[in-house]
Amino acid sequence: MHIFITGGTRGIGLGLVKEFLKLGHRVSYTGTSEKSIEKHINELKGDYFASVCDVRDKSQIEKSLQLAKAEYGNIDIWINNAGVDQDRLSIHELSEEEIKRVVDVNVTGTLLGTSVALKEMIEQGSGRVYNFEGLGSNNMVIRKTIIYGSSKRLVRYFSKASNKEMKEYPGISVGTMQPGMVFTDLLLKNLGDDGMKVARILGNEVEDVTAFLVHHALKGKRKIEIPTYRWAIRNLFRKNKRDL
Repeated sequence: MHIFITGGTRGIGLGLVKEFLKLGHRVSYTGTSEKSIEKHINELKGDYFASVCDVRDKSQIEKSLQLAKAEYGNIDIWINNAGVDQDRLSIHELSEEEIKRVVDVNVTGTLLGTSVALKEMIEQGSGRVYNFEGLGSNNMVIRKTIIYGSSKRLVRYFSKASNKEMKEYPGISVGTMQPGMVFTDLLLKNLGDDGMKVARILGNEVEDVTAFLVHHALKGKRKIEIPTYRWAIRNLFRKNKRDL
């Protein structure tokens, strides 16, 4: 299969690239710069293609799509993974630039990516799109995360509505991936003392999470969600749990 992933140069995105490649699939992915793409290129093995893309710009997404198609043909699975966290500040403390940054990447990027992907999949007659959920998707509210959480709550509604619009195209669907708490640079840099206590129980390694997500995506499951409480119990009994 040909898999297209936005934001594939770090964290969960990079983990997804590695997992799909490990299983023998062809992977096209994007990064925000040549430097970010080159950083981990020696870690990848298999058929992959990378391009620079700012997901806030539809024309750049379309260009990356065309480059990927020229390399590997039709895209079977498209994953809108690119996203950013917010500064840990209350809403009245956040700058206009910070608010727009989070909304533009997490919301606009996902909407534009889905739009480009679905147009292509309607033309080719099949395909699946996955959008990334996160903290806030289930209406949970945590102080100093409300811009990020609001963006992810919108992603859940948008994905469900987009899938409904695809009902007349039986070979096309829009689903979601909910990775839970994952040990990425994005998470670790914002963990306070209380967050670390929670992370020791609820946090999971990138490799475990991406293997789970990829397995269910390849099976065609539409809503993919890490079984948080079951994995939390497992984590309590792990001998080599990450020491934060």
